[in-house]
Amino acid sequence: MSAPVQVGRSTDGGPVRSPDWGKILTDVGGRLRAERRSRGWSVDETARRAGIRPATMRRMEAGSVHLHPMLRVCWAFRVPVGYLLSDQWKTPSRRPTLALRQVDVLREAASGDPLEAVAARLGMGTGSVGSALSRIYVRLGVEGLPRKERRAAAVRVAMQHGLFDPGTRTS
Repeated sequence: MSAPVQVGRSTDGGPVRSPDWGKILTDVGGRLRAERRSRGWSVDETARRAGIRPATMRRMEAGSVHLHPMLRVCWAFRVPVGYLLSDQWKTPSRRPTLALRQVDVLREAASGDPLEAVAARLGMGTGSVGSALSRIYVRLGVEGLPRKERRAAAVRVAMQHGLFDPGTRTS
């Protein structure tokens, strides 16, 4: 975002230069988009959570920011408006997400049991469980670890990001 807006007289006694409002609003729209994407939310999902129309969300991301919808979107993000507008705001990192079935597979696999036992409890084939775990490892960013460490690392990442909690687990 641009430097803070200077209000009042300039240091040399002349009039204060007007900020580039278009640039500021475009930057705010970009911040809203970054917050949305970091959560893995679509425009429609964000609008639904904020109680606004998707078209309003698109206009906001394009830099046509109105205060009331922006307050609602910040509420949905659980991000204070002041923080979003401040120089302290940083582009959030994307939080990993898992589909409901992937959460079920990882939760069962967390036991450390062989794939055959996990598959039997889930009513899946062993190959299907192995494939699902491979996709989970990629989504959670642990696929590069040694094979023996992946499952435990995936469970740790899922727990750190609250993916086993019902309200935060799905993509």
